[in-house]
Amino acid sequence: MSTAGPPASAVSAGKRRRFRHIFRADGRAVFVAMDHPAYMGMGVAPSAAAAIADGRPDAVLATWHLARTRPEAFAGAGLVLRVDGGISDLGDPPASDTTSLLYSAEQAMVVGADAVVIMVFPGTPDEERSLGRLARLAAECELLGLPVMAESIPGGWPRTVPWTAENVSRGARLAVELGADIVKTMCPGPPEEFAAVAEACPAPVVALGGPKVDDEDQVVALARGVVEAGGAGVAFGRNVWGSDDPAALVGRLLEAVHGAGSA
Repeated sequence: MSTAGPPASAVSAGKRRRFRHIFRADGRAVFVAMDHPAYMGMGVAPSAAAAIADGRPDAVLATWHLARTRPEAFAGAGLVLRVDGGISDLGDPPASDTTSLLYSAEQAMVVGADAVVIMVFPGTPDEERSLGRLARLAAECELLGLPVMAESIPGGWPRTVPWTAENVSRGARLAVELGADIVKTMCPGPPEEFAAVAEACPAPVVALGGPKVDDEDQVVALARGVVEAGGAGVAFGRNVWGSDDPAALVGRLLEAVHGAGSA
């Protein structure tokens, strides 16, 4: 489903306004993910953040620190605040869901967020933890007119559930049923397989980028294929801020998602 949000009758005026700050009139968006947590051993260099801002993405996924310290850099982009996390890369990699809800919907609004993003791990042995967090956060955000993006990873990072089109679709649909307004999830195979995910999800669903690849043409082709399959866009992180020219790559992604001349 590629429309920019649920039907107007199902959401508050605040949600509709914030959706318009994230998605363009075509119902699509290019998100740049700069919310990678410490346990992944990643971070976005200030120079890369500035270059990404110059590329004018539709929206950014940001940490609390980035949202607080660089508000002017992304004034023209939708701001999606990462509200969960709480572990580092100093110990052993987490085997299951060890994240916590760190920030409230009200705190997100204080820093000007247009939406919040939270992880869900359907199919893991402790799935009720992340699914319950999503449901409670969605209920809180509904009262404030704040959209919720759920990043759905079936089986968690250990992939205890295969990332098939069926499983990815079920995870996306479940996230929406628990209150998500937007879903971020993986492409289960070639871009055309994203069609099954988009068809099953009654809310805008965007594809995550995954591991860093050297061929940027491949990154752009994935974005184009996802929207051709019915997706609402992409949320790419390290493939953008790890680029030698992040601004140029953002421009190419905007054209792939919205059409020629849209950058």
